[in-house]
Amino acid sequence: MPRHLVLVVLIGSVVGCGKKPAPPPVVVEDSPAASTDATTPKAAEPSQRDKLLASLTTKRGAKQREAIDDLATLAATDEATRDALLELLRDKTTAGAGKTHPTQISSTREAATVVLLNAGPKGEAILVEKGLPVLRDGLFDKDPAVREHTARTLEVIGPSAKSVSRQLLRVCGEDKDPQVRAIAFDALRTVGVSDVPGLASLLHSKEPETRRRAAEIIGVLPDVPPTAVSILARALDDEDEVIRVAAAMAIGTAGTKGATKDAADRIVVAISKGFPPVFDPKLARPDDPQFEYFTALSRMGKIAVPPTTDLLKHKNFLVRTAALRTLGELGPVAKDAAKAIRDSLTDPEVPLEAAVALYQVGEEDLEAAVRLVESALASTDAQPVIDAIAATSKIGKAGAKLAPTVLAHLADMNPQARLAATAFIGTMEPAEGAKQTPALQKLLSDEQPLIRFQAGEVLAKLGPAAGSAAEAVGQALRAERDEAVREQFIDTLIAMGPKAKPAVLGLASQVGDVNLTVPARIKVIEALILADPASKETSAALVLAAADRDQYVRRAAATALGKLNPLPDDARNTLVRLLRNDSRADVMAAAARALTSAGSRAKGAKADLEAVASGKMPGLAFLAKVALIAIEGDVSKAGGVIRNGLTDRSSSVRAAAAEALRLVGPKTADVPALVKISRDGTDAAKLAAAVALGQVGPGAKDAVPRLIELLGDGDMEVRSAAAEALGRIGAPAAAPAIPRLKDAMRGNLIPPSVGRKALERLSTTAR
Repeated sequence: MPRHLVLVVLIGSVVGCGKKPAPPPVVVEDSPAASTDATTPKAAEPSQRDKLLASLTTKRGAKQREAIDDLATLAATDEATRDALLELLRDKTTAGAGKTHPTQISSTREAATVVLLNAGPKGEAILVEKGLPVLRDGLFDKDPAVREHTARTLEVIGPSAKSVSRQLLRVCGEDKDPQVRAIAFDALRTVGVSDVPGLASLLHSKEPETRRRAAEIIGVLPDVPPTAVSILARALDDEDEVIRVAAAMAIGTAGTKGATKDAADRIVVAISKGFPPVFDPKLARPDDPQFEYFTALSRMGKIAVPPTTDLLKHKNFLVRTAALRTLGELGPVAKDAAKAIRDSLTDPEVPLEAAVALYQVGEEDLEAAVRLVESALASTDAQPVIDAIAATSKIGKAGAKLAPTVLAHLADMNPQARLAATAFIGTMEPAEGAKQTPALQKLLSDEQPLIRFQAGEVLAKLGPAAGSAAEAVGQALRAERDEAVREQFIDTLIAMGPKAKPAVLGLASQVGDVNLTVPARIKVIEALILADPASKETSAALVLAAADRDQYVRRAAATALGKLNPLPDDARNTLVRLLRNDSRADVMAAAARALTSAGSRAKGAKADLEAVASGKMPGLAFLAKVALIAIEGDVSKAGGVIRNGLTDRSSSVRAAAAEALRLVGPKTADVPALVKISRDGTDAAKLAAAVALGQVGPGAKDAVPRLIELLGDGDMEVRSAAAEALGRIGAPAAAPAIPRLKDAMRGNLIPPSVGRKALERLSTTAR
């Protein structure tokens, strides 16, 4: 008898409604009992629930997903179904050792878990209350495949399984199978670490791979208790740079509360071990992860001042430079180091860093420092001038009198000096910087692409205050041939918002330019709708873009069309066409959301929305229902419907609800549901969840570990949305993401502009 038929019979014995009937006899085809006598009682036909449970455990792909959705609906209201699923958590059937998969269900207990999670509060409650003890025991099963797939199942559950975190940690450190340990570490990262000192102790494991995996997690934890610092400090002696750096990062996260003299001293020893005794250009790395040692010192407070000051005697000028910057970041608590910093003013390799640090620690007598900067500005060599311009922007009011001298370098023959002077404007007080708009406008046609780019970037930073340059930016955009500069000019106009209205004609001419990258054309669409949502030129350009061959351009055009005010008939009809007839589901969904955004302006589309709302595409039907509420005049009334959709049995509805949530404003209370949706597996679900989490901002701090994971996702849009969300959450909660953001930028996994913006936000909120 096939194994899955036996499973059906067994399941049937535990899932009947009400009082459980006696199970029917199991009939094996070749047994004597298999009689054709008419008097032999026939086994009852399996119920629909039994059939679904059988499909759950024997099918894969679409059939299994259908069973999951249907069972989740049953489990939401039927206790017997929940009990049956709970019983399936005991089933040890797996796809085999090494066969776990991040987006595919690979064991019976994982399938049952997914159903219970999708069944809403009652399903999750029974999973946490009664299911976790079963899974906890599975972590120590004699079969390594069972242990591996159990760990994977806990990863699927996520933070709700944190009560099992200590057992997972034990598996990470003690299991004899390396594959089991690897999956357990993945699960621990997702579930959350409840025993940070215990995790820190794994940095001392005899297994190199265990130490490495522990380092990957502990270096990005959002919270590290003081009790872990002494264990972390000992790891600073490790021969492996990765271990040392991770330990330092975690010590830095512990901050002043966990700071000890021993830890600070050991970090300084690690610096001496990691950096060459004298500067070697062949070994120097601008993005050396060992600079994290100095970041840790800067977060430890006053106790780090003496050992950091000692580093000013190091023979490697990179170390001295980093030490001065660290003392400056420590600020007034490092004022005791002022004498040593002042002595460094005469150090020929780091004088300007010393001048800046002297100001930052609160030294009042800055006369010598200012003279030093002023002298460097007058140098005939380019590099001292460039360094002095950077220093001027960092010494506050003391350097204000040097601003005219710096700005004179906007006409410098040396392009690097012009570039530095252009960047300096971006560091000025906004009102003062805005006065330099005419000068920046001239630089939009500089012969050097980098300077044109920098001028655009500074104008973007000034935003609407630099609106008088909008027309010039639009003209420069039409003439520009450098791809990166063109994209920056578009970003500049986006930052100007409605003040960019004089550039509408210039922007409209770019919508159909096939020489522009698709991301750049999408930005053009965004800039247009921000600049003038009421103009005929904007509407015409968006209608044109909605017919583009590229799906992403059509999707962006649909989103923008919903923001037109008024909404012309041809624009509304275009949205209806996209909703009903586009070949891509994501474009159809964008059109539905756009009609929702348009609200009462889209009433002419009511009949079409009603038709879609009763259609066979669950996600799109859900969005159409939301739109029908919105066109009556108040989209906020759809809030309840949208939030109910976050826990719907259908994964496509959950993804659609996460997208729609942006329209009513996601809240901190939505974070757990959004994190779960980000694990649904589809790019649409992950993207929608990441964007919504970014909208929550600092209140989404519990989502930071998952967003860090998404920086390594296979889809560029998902990675970018995760990076933006981390920037919006800000420091200190999202500070652990900084190394991963830098890695993603180095690996071209996210656009440079997205990475820079996220890092800027994190550094700003950290101050």
